[in-house]
Amino acid sequence: MTFHLSPRQALVLAAAADGVPLSVVATRLGTTRTQVASRLSEAYRALDVVWLPRDERRAEAVRVARRHGLIPAEAKREAA
Repeated sequence: MTFHLSPRQALVLAAAADGVPLSVVATRLGTTRTQVASRLSEAYRALDVVWLPRDERRAEAVRVARRHGLIPAEAKREAA
């Protein structure tokens, strides 16, 4: 199966990948929470994860997008 995200959908999904609230993602990207929610919903449809329970969708969308090279892989965190 081939997946595609628009540049904005990919940007929003990558910014939301760490699980922060949508309002935080919106602030980081200089947009509104409504726009972030809309782009994430579009990304979920494009990645075919809308059927999942709401609390699992974002994580699965991130996994699918990373697996297919649509968003950057998780940055490795350095040990403190």
